[in-house]
Amino acid sequence: MDWSQLTGALIGLVGVPLGIILGELLRRRQRAEQFAAAIFAKRLEAYDSLISILFDSHRIANEVIDNANLSAAERHELISAAIMPIAEHTTRSVLYIDEELGAHCTALFMGVEDLRDLPESERQARLAQFQRDWRETRRMILEDSGAIKVNRLFRDINRPTLSSPVIERIRELRREQGSEI
Repeated sequence: MDWSQLTGALIGLVGVPLGIILGELLRRRQRAEQFAAAIFAKRLEAYDSLISILFDSHRIANEVIDNANLSAAERHELISAAIMPIAEHTTRSVLYIDEELGAHCTALFMGVEDLRDLPESERQARLAQFQRDWRETRRMILEDSGAIKVNRLFRDINRPTLSSPVIERIRELRREQGSEI
């Protein structure tokens, strides 16, 4: 037996198992990519519903903050009614919504009903904190849902020229705040 025959047999012995292993890895990767697409769609749907619920709750929170005619019990009842749909949705969507982010969203409006009873200086500070938390919540949802990356991808593909005095002012404010959203 000469060297070329031995080399051919050796290549065959190594090539067959290597081909089987590579085929299996590619098959698993393809299955994971198909699964990821389905999960991404469900996550986006869950976060879309969450952001809608949050905007409804934010409207209620603003009513609680601004309406001086509401009693403490009425304020508490309204905020509880605003929080409950968030808690229910994040619990139902636990497969798709990050658990910590869901807890944050549920707790976001807690304590808003007490703002009216605080001294004005403390009230303003807590209100400003609530508004920062609201903006940060929206940012986190956009980031965790994948919407930010997808929007950046579309922007890179389309290369739109978006410019107006309002858009320029928004960009200026973002640069000042060091924010991406």
